[in-house]
Amino acid sequence: MNAENAEAAGSRSPAPVRVVVAAPQPDRVVRAVTNLVAADRPVEVVVHGAGLDLVLGEESGEQVTRLLETGARVLACANSLSGRGLTAGSLVAGVGVVPAAVWHLALRQHEGWSLVPL
Repeated sequence: MNAENAEAAGSRSPAPVRVVVAAPQPDRVVRAVTNLVAADRPVEVVVHGAGLDLVLGEESGEQVTRLLETGARVLACANSLSGRGLTAGSLVAGVGVVPAAVWHLALRQHEGWSLVPL
């Protein structure tokens, strides 16, 4: 980078940080996302594979509801649901569905979101 480009880059405001969390393991998600939301950043949690357990059971329903109330979006992978013989009706209320978690994560990174794998 030459001096002119460095100066121009330094004068621009950085883009806002947006975070997408890949959540194949439900046990770490709630604390991490709560910390991110507390930093006043847009956050999406994309659950897939074993991470679906976070958005399926009554045990985790209260935690997911709290995440949704903070403003975080929680999204489940349709491919993972299908692979387990489940439908969107099996999810905690308020959880959305994306066709494929890996595609959604790649798309968000392309859009400038920061990926946080847990």
